[in-house]
Parts: sequence; structure tokens; C-alpha cells
Amino acid sequence: MSSNLNNQNPSEFFQQKTNIGINGLDNYLDFLEFHYFSKISLRNYNINDQGIDMALDMTCSIDLLEMLAHFNKNRWGKSTNIIDSPLLTGFNHLAAQNSIYLDIEELTLFLNDTSIIIKRITDRSILQQFNDILTELANHYIYFTQGLKQQPYEIFVPVFEDDIENPPLNTQNKKPQSYFDFWGIYLENQEDALIYDLNRNTFIPADLDLSMH
Repeated sequence: MSSNLNNQNPSEFFQQKTNIGINGLDNYLDFLEFHYFSKISLRNYNINDQGIDMALDMTCSIDLLEMLAHFNKNRWGKSTNIIDSPLLTGFNHLAAQNSIYLDIEELTLFLNDTSIIIKRITDRSILQQFNDILTELANHYIYFTQGLKQQPYEIFVPVFEDDIENPPLNTQNKKPQSYFDFWGIYLENQEDALIYDLNRNTFIPADLDLSMH
């Protein structure tokens, strides 16, 4: 990708291009590749009555801890403020070019040592809260690595109660209402996934059945 993309006017950068019926999609993916130093691909999409839901993969040749360090210094996913991530600002330009409703249903980050699977909980929740999720990953890194002693190789954000056998969660809604209550995490020395409680900074017992699908 050329290094002058930051100097381009957004209206010039997001030229109309048809891809699965979405104008400007290829340019949006290129925009994300530039800002996240990653390979971005559309893994899947679902056309429904509301519009088009997309599943995106972000592959970045970097370790999780290094990525978080660059994010905290605004060097990875650089943005002008903490709310408007390139994921969101680019999407806003994409949505403006299309009359159909668009959303990201799932975003998976493939890093050198970890995969992070983020699922939608409300309309455009991934887009609106992506920076917040990365911030909380950094804040809780010391805890879910158990004092830097354990390496997670998969992190599911958030945990859906359908994935839990004998759930310990006291909730009437199976669908999570927040990204910042419970995550599912696979650690290198653990055969089964664990539930990480963000409010208590600790793992809690439960039987999980998680998958990448």
C-alpha cells in the first residue's frame, strides 16, 4: 500500500467500487490495512432483511503485547481521539456510499501468538467499541496472563451464555449486554477454555464450548 494514503481526502480515497453489492468495500479494507498494518479480508457475509452483516479477518504479524503497546502509543490503529477508530471512521465513509444497512457481525484478529474473536452484541457494537475493547485488553493483560506467566492463544470477546455448560453467570439474558463482563480465554497450559471475569480480574469456573465458527 502506498504511504500517501494519510494525505488523501476521504472522499477521494473511498471511490465507488462494487463488491458483493457494497460500494467502496475494497477501498475500506485497504484503508484498514494501512492503519492497522494488517492484511484485512472479508471472510463471510450474510444478506438479510436488515442489510448485510460482514465477518472480517485482520491478520497482523505482531505479538499481542507488542500490539497493545503500539495501540497505547497511538501507533497501531492511529486515531485522532480514543472513540473514533479507523475501523469506525472508515466504515462511516463506507456506509455513506451505500443505501443498504451495513454492519460487522464478527471481527477476528490473528496475531503471532493469539487470536481475538470479537462478536457483535448490538447494532454496530464492534465498530463503536473496538478501541474500548483494545484498551481493556491492555488493562487486563497482567491479570489474564496470571502475572505474565501464561500466554493466551484464543480470546473470545464476549462470552455468549450458549457457549457455557452449567453457567455461573446470574443473568436472564443469554445474549451479553456488555463486552466488559466476561471473556472466554484459552491458555497454553489449559486444555479447556476459561471464563475471565473483568469486574473481579480473575478466572471463574465454568465449562465452555467455544469455537472459531
